[in-house]
Amino acid sequence: MEEERDDPSVQAEPSTELPDNRGVMTDLILLVGSNPLPNYLSACALRPSRVALVYTDETREAKDQLRRRLECALGKGVTFEEPFVEDATCATTVRRVLDSLLSDYGDRNVLLNYTGGTKVMAAHARLAFCSSKGRWEDASYLDEGDVHHEARLRFDDGNSKPLSYYREIPLKLGTVLALHGITHRPRAPRDPAPTTDDAREILCKVLADPSLARALHCERERLQGFRNPNNARSEPFQANRHGLTLSLPEFPTSEQLAQLENANERKSWYRQWYAFIGGGWLEEWLGAQIQELDLASAQEITVGVNAYRGKKKAQLEVDVVVVRGHRSYFVSCTTDTSKHLCKSKLFEVAVRSRQLGGDLARAALVCLADDSTVSALQTDVDDVWGASNTTRVFGLSDVRAWSDCEGKQPNRYSLKAWMES
Repeated sequence: MEEERDDPSVQAEPSTELPDNRGVMTDLILLVGSNPLPNYLSACALRPSRVALVYTDETREAKDQLRRRLECALGKGVTFEEPFVEDATCATTVRRVLDSLLSDYGDRNVLLNYTGGTKVMAAHARLAFCSSKGRWEDASYLDEGDVHHEARLRFDDGNSKPLSYYREIPLKLGTVLALHGITHRPRAPRDPAPTTDDAREILCKVLADPSLARALHCERERLQGFRNPNNARSEPFQANRHGLTLSLPEFPTSEQLAQLENANERKSWYRQWYAFIGGGWLEEWLGAQIQELDLASAQEITVGVNAYRGKKKAQLEVDVVVVRGHRSYFVSCTTDTSKHLCKSKLFEVAVRSRQLGGDLARAALVCLADDSTVSALQTDVDDVWGASNTTRVFGLSDVRAWSDCEGKQPNRYSLKAWMES
């Protein structure tokens, strides 16, 4: 029966009933890719006792980050080894490393997940596994899914399991970023801070008069130019001049600044307010709308991600990030309406989402552009990517539909459909 499974002409009947490896002493071979997230998800699903991280010079850093995350996720009892492939494009080199690794395992229960690595690595790892009498049901890859089906582990005997079946996969924004060597600092509001009611107030006034968004952006630039909030006291922002009723009708004032202990706190507090009126209100409002969606699985919503990578602390910013199930959703927000700037932000978030989440990630732009501009932007990004997870563009009509500003029941169907894609 084992010989039939090693014969590529023999296909087993697909099933959804799979043996559960949790609690069983197993070795897992992972081919480390440049994006270690699929490796991480596969290992957390399969729950091995020992992990072999097969890597190359190009994936050395990804291997180190992956190991650190797996040590946290799988527990201290899991052991690791790190076979090195000198040339990932050379079939004989890859085969030599895998043959040696598999021969060391003897009769131990071995799993192979060949999602990562180069095509040569995947092909020859699978051949080496077959030659060592590895079973079809023990070889797998991560199918990252599309609009028709969710991400799943697919096994070579025809079986598969959706990732949602594996309840023990700990995935948070911090993990997604850490797998890429990125640290982030969550936004820390300083009281008195802008409220969700403030965000809604600005949104409703902008929907009634879209030119207000530009006026508020100019106010941001003016206030930012003072640098030190003490210098802005003579020309503070006054909400009533723009027809707004906010929880903080005027800032900065001497009384407000006196309540903060030092110069850094005063600058931080001042910065949060001018950033909010200049466009941050749209991010805060969008985060609240996502929270209102009736989504099936738990979600982590982060508004304002300030991330840093590498020794030089290269800064990466994303306006809204949602981690839901095994997907990450990255959203860029802008109150601008010009095609040029919106397109720049659109492609930036598209690239950023794929850098961090691969095909498991989704990206979107939320802007105040009209239907014609939104259609042109969507066409541009569709032409470039042409994939099932193409970046989505939402414009003024979508924002208007999601809101309750005009006395109608909010219709968030388009937002929910994207969040479930």
